[in-house]
Amino acid sequence: MVSNDRLESGTVSREMLESLEQSFQQFQARADKLAAAYTTMRQDFCNVNLELDRTNRELAESLARQEETQTYLNSILESMNNGVVGVDITGTITQFNTAAARITGYTPDAVLGKGYGEVLGEESDAAMSVLHVLRTGRGHQRQEKTIWHNDGHPVPVSFQSALLRDQSNRILGAVEIFTDMSRIKELEKEMQRTRTMAALGEMAATVAHEIRNPLGAMGVWAGLLERDFDPADSRRETVRKLIDALSRLNKIVSNLLVYTRPVNSTFRPVSMRDLVGETLDFIQIEVDRLGRNIRIDRNWDPAYEATIDGDPEKLQQALMNLCLNAVQAMPEQGLLSVHIDSPGPASEYIPLRITDTGHGIEEGRLSKIFDPFHTTKENGTGLGLAIVRKFIEHHSGYITAKSRLNEGTSFSVFLPQTKRKE
Repeated sequence: MVSNDRLESGTVSREMLESLEQSFQQFQARADKLAAAYTTMRQDFCNVNLELDRTNRELAESLARQEETQTYLNSILESMNNGVVGVDITGTITQFNTAAARITGYTPDAVLGKGYGEVLGEESDAAMSVLHVLRTGRGHQRQEKTIWHNDGHPVPVSFQSALLRDQSNRILGAVEIFTDMSRIKELEKEMQRTRTMAALGEMAATVAHEIRNPLGAMGVWAGLLERDFDPADSRRETVRKLIDALSRLNKIVSNLLVYTRPVNSTFRPVSMRDLVGETLDFIQIEVDRLGRNIRIDRNWDPAYEATIDGDPEKLQQALMNLCLNAVQAMPEQGLLSVHIDSPGPASEYIPLRITDTGHGIEEGRLSKIFDPFHTTKENGTGLGLAIVRKFIEHHSGYITAKSRLNEGTSFSVFLPQTKRKE
C-alpha cells in the first residue's frame, strides 16, 4: 500500500496506480481465460484421444472380423467339391479353388492372374463361357458343357455362373461353379447297358423257354434212335455225338433260365460245415469218375457249428459250380483246398475259401469272370460264375476272386451267419 506521505510527495501518482491496477486485473482476466481455454483444450485432447482409441479398437475389430470372414469364406471354397473360378471385369482369373484344380488339372499358382480364355479356352459355343456373362450380364443355371483337362482329355461338367456386384451394384466380375459329371455319365452308360442286358435277358428267357421242350423231345428221339442201332454200327457214334450236343444245349438253356428268372427261396438255418462237407463228397465222386489225381483238403474245425439262413439247394449249387470249376482247372493233378474260417468278433460273415492249383486266370480277365456269357473255357457257357454270384448275393453275401497265371485261383465267399437270439 502506498503511503499518503509518498502520494503527497508526488513519487507515485494516483493515476499511475489505478492504471497499473487496471492492467493487472486485465492480465489476470486474460490469464484466467487462458487457463480455462487450456483446461478445455486439455479435456478436448483427452476426449479426442479416447475417441481415437475407441475408433482404433473398432477398426481393429472390424479388420479382424473381415479377416476372419475372409478366412471362413476361403475355407468354404477350399472344402467344396465343386470347382469355383472367379474372374474380374477384364476376364482375368482371381479365384481358383482346390476342386477346380482337381477337375481341370491346373494348379492355382499356374492360372491366377491369367485370362480365363487362355487357361480354360473359349467354348465352341461362346454362350457357354463365363466371359459371355461379363459381356451380356446373363448367367447360366444348371447347364452342361465340356471343359478340357490340362492333359488334354475332355471333362463333362454341370455348371452355373453369375455376375459379381458390390453394395453399390457396381460389377466386380463373374463367378463360375462347376461339378465333374464324369462318374455320373459313366453310371448313366452303365444303367443303359443294364437296361439293355435286362431286355436281352427277358428275351433270352422267353427264347430258352420256347426251345427247351423241343430240345427235350429231340433228346428222347435221339436216344430211341441210338437204341435201334447195333453197337458196331458207325451211325450209333454219330447219334451219340448228337445226344451230347443236345445235352449241352439243354444245359445252356437251363442255366439261362436259372440266371434270368427271379430267385425264389425258402430260407432255413443251414449248417455251414454240413453244407460244404456234402458238396465235397459229391466233388470227390466226380474226381474219381474222371480218374484225376486231385487231392481234396477239408480245412475247418470238426466242432465248427456256425449256421447261415439260406436255401441249401441253391447254396450247394453255387459251391458245386465253384468246386467243379476248380477241378476243371486241374486237368491231370492238383490240390483243391476248402477253408471255413471262424468269423471275427465283430464280423457278421462266415468266410469260405475255395483254392485250386490250376492254370489260373489272366489278370485282365479276372474282373470279368462274373459277367454273364464271359468264359475262359473253350466249351463254357459263361453263366456258371454269374449264377454263383447271383445266388450268393441273393443270400446277402458277396464273393471275390484272386488268381495268378499258372499258379491257381482262390474264391472267397462271405455269407452272413445266423443272428443269435439274445
